[in-house]
Amino acid sequence: MRKLEAGVFLGEADGVFHQEGVIVSKAVYRRPPAYQGWHCHEHHHLTVVVKGGNVEHRSIKEKEVLAGQVLFYHSGESHKNSHTQCPSVNINLEIPDSFLTHYGLSFSAVNRFPEQLEQMKYAVLKAYQACKLGDAALIPSLLLPGFTAPLVRKTETPPWVLQLKMLLNDRWNETLSLQEMSVILGIHPVTISRYFPVYFNCSLGEYMRKIKIDRAMVMVHTQEASLTDIAYSCGFFDQSHFIRTFKSVTGFLPRRFQQI
Repeated sequence: MRKLEAGVFLGEADGVFHQEGVIVSKAVYRRPPAYQGWHCHEHHHLTVVVKGGNVEHRSIKEKEVLAGQVLFYHSGESHKNSHTQCPSVNINLEIPDSFLTHYGLSFSAVNRFPEQLEQMKYAVLKAYQACKLGDAALIPSLLLPGFTAPLVRKTETPPWVLQLKMLLNDRWNETLSLQEMSVILGIHPVTISRYFPVYFNCSLGEYMRKIKIDRAMVMVHTQEASLTDIAYSCGFFDQSHFIRTFKSVTGFLPRRFQQI
């Protein structure tokens, strides 16, 4: 198995930034990698697939990885990739143990809490944009919340939480009211509003905006539609609202994100 040193990935490096041991980089795959065998990396890392995708193989499973998804790997974890779509673009963020130790954090937080992993996806994108703008010093403030375990829950997750997640993702391009959710789920609106941040690690409004932007991130790269058309397709009031929300969630203006 090949071990890749810090800052090295199988794609072509297109910008590598360092801050407090953390490495943020962009990897471009214009053609399938020359080496597609089992390998691992020196540091823990997160990868956000911006464009394209592949089939990822780990020791006990394999899955198709598409644009808009985020992956995490522990230091030394073996994996390989096949059927790489070309071109593909990944943003990678490597985190050494020294950084985690310094701040008293654990990489396992993104593994144990799925909502943390989604939060980290946007943190990685914002970290890359900060580096491009010469603001690499912002990296710690962007990353620390994602490695902090959410408040301990005293009970198991109630069924309505999963039902609500499915509802919001199935009807992602709509703006459901709290009352509509309450009627569909049979749960009091105050219960939904009060406990949503406990189980989703963000407010209801933030979550609804993020799932719209998740779809928009893919559409910006794969469709010829105008920003106005994408805005309406994703359920935004107008193009300005869409652009503001896209920037607040990802750190990028849509056209800048399209150029990655």
